[in-house]
Amino acid sequence: MKNLEHQTKQAFLFSLAFYIVALLTRLLNLGVFPVLGSLSILLSLLWVILALREIMLSRTISNGERMLMALAIVLLNIIGGIFYFFVWRPRVLGLTKK
Repeated sequence: MKNLEHQTKQAFLFSLAFYIVALLTRLLNLGVFPVLGSLSILLSLLWVILALREIMLSRTISNGERMLMALAIVLLNIIGGIFYFFVWRPRVLGLTKK
């Protein structure tokens, strides 16, 4: 199966950017907020699915860590994603050890 590491990070960054732009349009009372908000949610769903795929296919983390990461990503979304990409992801991909 094709490795989707780059696409996962790209989807997260696009989601983050769309959330920021959507919040700015909301603060400025622009009518495009519902569209940007919807796109943010869709991109967020995409990166969550890709991140969960990375976690579940990883051979370098334990089942407990797998569950903790999955819950953090699903429940905390953007905050969990930031933590995942800067702290956990190198271990999930096998780039560093415990």
